[in-house]
Parts: sequence; C-alpha cells; structure tokens
Amino acid sequence: MQCPWEPKARSDQGWIDRHNWLIAQTVQHRTDAQIIFVGDSITQHWENVGRVTWDMYYAPRHAYNYGISGDRTENLIYRIRDKEFDGLHPKVAVLMIGTNDIGWNNTVEDTVRGVKQVLTELTAKLPDTKVILTSILPGPERRGSKGKQLAQLIQQFADNKTVFYQDLWTPYVFPNGTQKSELFADGLHLNTKGYEVWQQSMEPLLNKLCPTL
Repeated sequence: MQCPWEPKARSDQGWIDRHNWLIAQTVQHRTDAQIIFVGDSITQHWENVGRVTWDMYYAPRHAYNYGISGDRTENLIYRIRDKEFDGLHPKVAVLMIGTNDIGWNNTVEDTVRGVKQVLTELTAKLPDTKVILTSILPGPERRGSKGKQLAQLIQQFADNKTVFYQDLWTPYVFPNGTQKSELFADGLHLNTKGYEVWQQSMEPLLNKLCPTL
C-alpha cells in the first residue's frame, strides 16, 4: 500500500493535464496570487458549484484554485515537489486534504502523518505564507468516525504563527453529530449553499490573516 507521506504521481491523463495546467497557472500568476486553495475535489469544485461565492469573495482578492479531484496526501506532496507552487508568494494558503485517504481505507494515524508531511512540504515551499489548515468535511457514514478523528488530531499542527486551524466539521453537522444533508450535493461534496457556509465560517480567520485584502 502507498504510504500517505511519500510522494506519488497519478497516472490518469486527467490528473496529468490538471497538474500541468496548475503549473502554467503558477507561471502566469506568480506576482499577483494572494490566496491559494489547495486540496482535492472539494477544493476544485469551487470552480463550478461554488463559483458564485468564489467570484464574490475570493476572485477580487486574487485567489487561485489548486484542487485536483481524487487527490490524496501523497499526490499533493508530489505536486508540491514538482513545480506546482514554485515562485508563488501568497499571503494565505487554504489547505483541505485527507478525505480520499480515509476513503481508501488508510488508517487515521497514517493519514495524520500524510497531512503533517504536506504541511512540512508546503511551508518549506512557501515560507512567507500563512496556512489555514481546515478539517475535512463530515462525509458518508463509513468515513464519518474516521473523519472526525482526523479533524481532531490535525489540530495539533496549528502553531497559530504559520499554521492556523479552521474547523469545517462543526458548521456541517447538527448538535447530535449527524450531517446537514441540505449543504451537500451527494453526501460527500458540497452544494452551492455548502460553499457559502465554508466562506462564512472561514472569513473571520481569513480577514485576521490578511486584513488588507
């Protein structure tokens, strides 16, 4: 089994094309990127399902999307090492990763180690950037308990100097812990309202880290 903390490229052409497109995006926007969103399909879908909220709150602040559907921690580590973020100097990077790791039956402990390695790689590549590390979202029941454990354990990586934790679990569950299904398209991915909740939940921290944007 692939270790979540060791870099691994994916072989599917869609991933290769997206990775190369993101490298080209970096080359084009090295001087103006102020916020980057890094992650998997839940991040990538800001480009379509979450587009209205993105265009209202993030595009004017020179935000760019670096999500690739299906990515696990090891794929993101590879992307960081393979030119995707070279030369960028954003004020803030928003990182959500780990959903697909636990979905592929990795243990919570191994996924935590993978997230830690992603943070190590990302902060080394972007030393002047503040990282908002978000929890993953509450997903299908088979991932639910593992996802909640992951959300709790990765909080240890927030030093509130370089890495800041954002709880995106609580806004999407009822007090009894069940998922607010009205915020999801399919139980895993957000719908339009779900992206609005993400923006509303994270805005206080984002404003604190980059008040001039």
